[in-house]
Amino acid sequence: MAAKKKNAVVMPRKLYWHLYSLQGLTGEKFIKVVNKILTKEYQLIK
Repeated sequence: MAAKKKNAVVMPRKLYWHLYSLQGLTGEKFIKVVNKILTKEYQLIK
């Protein structure tokens, strides 16, 4: 008997970052997000 998958809700990728949400990130995650902001993959909102 095959196992059934539950209907999982997939959240969209976070593309827009607020300055306050960056403050709560770990150092490594912060660097990754800032690099993507600089390459314009993510948007920074004020």
